[in-house]
Parts: sequence; structure tokens; C-alpha cells
Amino acid sequence: MKKKCFIVMTFWTIFVVVLGVYWYLQHLHHDSHILLPSILARGSSSISEPAATVFFNSMKKYCNLPTPDSVFGFEGDFEESYDLLGVITIFRHGDRGPLTTLDDKRKINCSSYITERYKRLEKFVRTYKSETLAAKLLPRSDFCIPGVLSKQGASQLIELGNGFKESYAKHCNFSDSNIIKHLSANTTSYSRTIQSAYSFLFGLVGSMFLNINLQKSGDVTFCSKYCRCEAANRFEKLHKFELNDLFKSDVSLAHFSPQVRRILKNSEKSKKSILPTTLKDILLHYACHDEIPGCSADESLCVNSTTIIPLDYYLQREAEASSSGLNLKKAGILRAYGLLNTIDQQILSWINMSKKRKAQTFLYFPYFNVFSGHDLTLMYILASLGIYDGYLPQYASRLTFEVLSKRSQYYLRVLWNGFDVSQNICPSSQTYCNARFLATFIRFEMKRYFQTDDFMRACNL
Repeated sequence: MKKKCFIVMTFWTIFVVVLGVYWYLQHLHHDSHILLPSILARGSSSISEPAATVFFNSMKKYCNLPTPDSVFGFEGDFEESYDLLGVITIFRHGDRGPLTTLDDKRKINCSSYITERYKRLEKFVRTYKSETLAAKLLPRSDFCIPGVLSKQGASQLIELGNGFKESYAKHCNFSDSNIIKHLSANTTSYSRTIQSAYSFLFGLVGSMFLNINLQKSGDVTFCSKYCRCEAANRFEKLHKFELNDLFKSDVSLAHFSPQVRRILKNSEKSKKSILPTTLKDILLHYACHDEIPGCSADESLCVNSTTIIPLDYYLQREAEASSSGLNLKKAGILRAYGLLNTIDQQILSWINMSKKRKAQTFLYFPYFNVFSGHDLTLMYILASLGIYDGYLPQYASRLTFEVLSKRSQYYLRVLWNGFDVSQNICPSSQTYCNARFLATFIRFEMKRYFQTDDFMRACNL
């Protein structure tokens, strides 16, 4: 009898333990917002592994790969009752080599996606111009070089320029040599933005692009005389501190930075705080060029996982914090102050010329003003305008301002990556913003956040 009871109790104990383990595993599986999978793989892996392939293919959505039909947008698509006075567009440079790299000795081919228009640019420059000029205008290698524009990146901007040519074709003849008189281009001093500007202009006006002089800025924000600002530096540091604190204190995020540091052990970034955006930049080096990083058998951790990183989740959390961050908003207003003033003064100039044209003589319209910048250039201005979603702009992203007139009234139409966001910026307007909206907006936001509309006083607070 005792033996029988013992067997029954043993069986029952085993059953309860198995049931408990099963319940725990199910709970662990469903409660993924608390216990996320590891960012890194253990042991060896290769491109044939489905998990790694699926993950790196999913990363392509951040690449903005260049194709003849990749530039979609509603630039130039407004009612016929409006006249176009001018266009100002600010874009991020094209695909480049990563600023932070893994300890990976392989050369990555950064010419996986180049377009026929890029091939025409390359042929034109090498056939009719000097090699010195070719080195200035064209990416110098088929392979990725840290921080340097790739041929794929040049292709992105050529297609963007061609897309603008098609969008504004009914408003402007881009094959007319007189268009050069009405085109101005600005760039930062980095080779990747200079070459991106030339690539865009080639897509817009063809071989006439060589007749356009680039105006170079020493600052990524095109800040003009409004550059030095200690308050902006402070607000940026506070924002980064908030992000780092989030990834340390939240249980679902706490393992992210320590694990990434282990794969960057030979990098200068290994001792610094690391955010998902940094990791994304590293991984796009592979994903945007159809590669997957290797993982040797003697490595305990590497980045081509079979238990792949939930990077979208980490990026989403970072984006939520950035889009709602008060410190980033304040930094954005101060960083974008100079460029917003430059844009407003350009708009005022076009309006005055339009009035003279109507009163006296005909002036050729529209005008085009181009700024070739960086993700930070766009981030600051988007944050200042209240339309930043927290994700750093992709390669070849653009923000466009169209200055329009209708029965002696002047308007500003704003488009982000081809979509009209005028109502987001000017919710009280029935159609587009008032053409001088930016001047009013800057003063209002300065007083709202700094209790002064004077830039220097705000920077010294």
C-alpha cells in the first residue's frame, strides 16, 4: 500500500513540475515586452541561416534603395490656380560607408544598386572631363569607405534630382540653359554632401550641373551667423542622457548597451554609451549591400543572430523618447534658427521680386535653392517644426518648401519626403501656410521655450 502511494505521489510531483515549466515557458514567450531575445548570436553563422537572412532583409526598409521609380512624391502637385515662385529643398546625402565599423576585414561592395543614370554621369565625367574633376564629383571606389559616399548613394541623389525634374516639368523647362541663373546650391564641407549635391543637380539639369557653383557651409546646420550656442549644446547633452537613462532603467532595454559593447570591443565606441541608432548604422553597412556579417567559431558573441535582435523595438522606443523629448525640441529650435531665418529671407526676396514683376517687367520663375546636408540637418529642423517622428532621416530624405502665389496672396507649402505636411505645421490654415509663416513661427517658439525671441539671449540662458 505504501509503495503504491509513493508511486502515485512521485507521478503527481513530476506532473506538477512539468506543468509548471510549460506554464513558465509559455509566459516567457508571450511576455516578450519584458523579456526580449538576445541581441547577439552565439557560435558560428552564415548567410544561409534563415533567421539572419530574414533579419537583414527586413533592415532594407531603412536603406531607401535607388531605382528609377523609387522617388515618389507630390512635389509640384498643387491646384492650377497657384503660381510657383520658388522651391527650397533640404536633403540628406546618399548611402555612405558606416561611421562605426565592426572588426570585419571583408570589403563590402557598395555598388550593388546603381542606376543607369549614374552610369551616364560616370561616363560623361570620365570621357569629357579630367580625372581630377572625376575624383571631386564621383565616389572613388566600388567598395564601402567609412564616411564616404558610395556609388549607390550617388545613384539615390541622381534619381531624386530626376524625380524633381519630372515633378516640376509643367512649371519649369530644365533643359533651357537659362535655368542655371535661377538655381543655387549649398552644401556642407564633407565630400559625401558635395558629391550628393552634384549628383542631385545632374539628375535635375543634366550636364549643365557643372555650371552651378556650390556654396559651402562649415556647419551641418547651415547656421549662417547663428552658430555658436552653449544652450543648444547643453540641451543635446541632456537629451542623450535621457536616452541612455531609458536604456539603463527599463528592464526590457537594459541588456542592449552591454551586449553591443562586446561586439564593438575593438572600436572607439566600445567605451561609450551606445543607442539603437548607432547599431542600425553599422548593420545598414551590410543590409543595404546584400551582405551579412560573418561570425567565426571562436567568437562568443557576434551580430548575425539565430536569436536575432528585436532592433525595430529598440528603435521604436528610442524614437518615442526623441519625438516627445523637450530637450531635443529646444536644441532643434536653436540649431535650426539660422537655416529657418535663411529660408524666410529667401522667401521674402522671391515675394518682393514677384511684386516687381507684376508692377514692371517679367522675371523668369520659378527659382530653386538646394541644401545638401546630413541626417542631423533634417532632424533639427523637423524637431523645431514639431514634425519629427524620432527616427533619423534615411539616406536621400528631403524636406521641401514651395512658395506659391494666388491673386496677390503668397503661401508656403511644406512637404516631407514627398507628402504635404502643411496642415501639420499650420493646423489653423485651410490650405497652405502663410508664406511668411516661418518668421512668425520662429519668434513664437523662441518666446514659448526661452521667454525671448533674441537668439543670443536664448543661447546664454
